[in-house]
Amino acid sequence: MTRRFAPEELTFLRNRVPIDRVIEILPDLAGRNKNGQPSFVCPLCGALTTSINAAHNLARCFSCRRNFNPIELVMHHLKIGFVDSVKWLQKNIAVSPSPSRGRHAGANKTRPIAIADILSNVMPAATEIKTESNCSASVLQRISRLESSLSHLYRLVNQLQSSLDR
Repeated sequence: MTRRFAPEELTFLRNRVPIDRVIEILPDLAGRNKNGQPSFVCPLCGALTTSINAAHNLARCFSCRRNFNPIELVMHHLKIGFVDSVKWLQKNIAVSPSPSRGRHAGANKTRPIAIADILSNVMPAATEIKTESNCSASVLQRISRLESSLSHLYRLVNQLQSSLDR
């Protein structure tokens, strides 16, 4: 049975998962072109006359005249279907935390935050959980801080919007 993916999921994987990052972690794919720029081995024709267009998040083979988005590149290189390619990207790139990224979303705007990173900021640590009431109080306190931060962020966005509207 095939899995259906939300359009937002697919759009994110096609457009927001950096194509150069996909090329870096796929085995035996990354390389450099004759100008020393990052490149890749075409998974269809094996040519080295390739280029990466980070602005459009596409990889291009000039020999077979083919563009690849991240999903297509994984499909062709690993010789797997669309659903498996999407699952591979979700597992290996889209939700895996980067070592250079901090615990906050602003640290790296091109990659999503793993749900575990979000929950670790909301849920109490195992050492904090002593009783059910202590746990509830801790969670409520953290939710209150998150609501306050969201309120502050909402005010900042409104200020920015009003300054742009002038």
